[in-house]
Amino acid sequence: MWHWVDGGLDRIGALLLPPRCVLCGARGQPPCLDLCAGCESSLQPADEPACILDQGSLRRSFAPFAYASPLDHLVHVLKYRGQLATARVLGTLLAGHVARHGLHQGIEVIVPVPLHPVRLAERGFNQSAEIARQLGRCLGLPVDESLATRQRATPTQVGLHLPQRRLNLRHAFAACPATGRRVALVDDVTTTGTTLQELASTLVQAGATAVDGWCVARADRHGIRSGAPFEASPSAGRMR
Repeated sequence: MWHWVDGGLDRIGALLLPPRCVLCGARGQPPCLDLCAGCESSLQPADEPACILDQGSLRRSFAPFAYASPLDHLVHVLKYRGQLATARVLGTLLAGHVARHGLHQGIEVIVPVPLHPVRLAERGFNQSAEIARQLGRCLGLPVDESLATRQRATPTQVGLHLPQRRLNLRHAFAACPATGRRVALVDDVTTTGTTLQELASTLVQAGATAVDGWCVARADRHGIRSGAPFEASPSAGRMR
């Protein structure tokens, strides 16, 4: 059951300030999703939303959407313009698909992919943590932002080939004791899965018994899918 949908405070808040679509400015979906049904239907599904892995420390990865217009716009305004309310939309969308597939069953804690303290100070927030908080709220699962940390400031992964990505992230993460815990890692976008794999390996070494990876979108290794760039409506900037 979606805990967020049944939240009385959210229903009251929606009455005071009805949801408004962050993409087109139209009325959002009740009780308080800032995305209209039309724009939600325009989000492109990933070619392979669920991927069961039989090797490495990451048991399973899941990303329901393709990193393509207009979802890439939502990720961009969250990550680079600091529109934190967009994280509620992304977290709610991800929660719906996770719940639909029953992937949250057996998971004990949600852990966002951490930023290095220097990057966190520069940006002022961790977009994965913002998404994870809403995801946890929807699914009724705790979020632990202290279980894993990024101990090495790594260059961006953009433009790197798979072997370079693996080398770039080697020993990048550290974890507190996680003995017996079943963890879901959360990130905004995954491409090769290298970040999730490295962090999962770190958590398994710290004692975690199962680690899944949940991301909002999956980008192909050659970049964003083709398509016309999305232009947000001028009235879409109003967020609750």
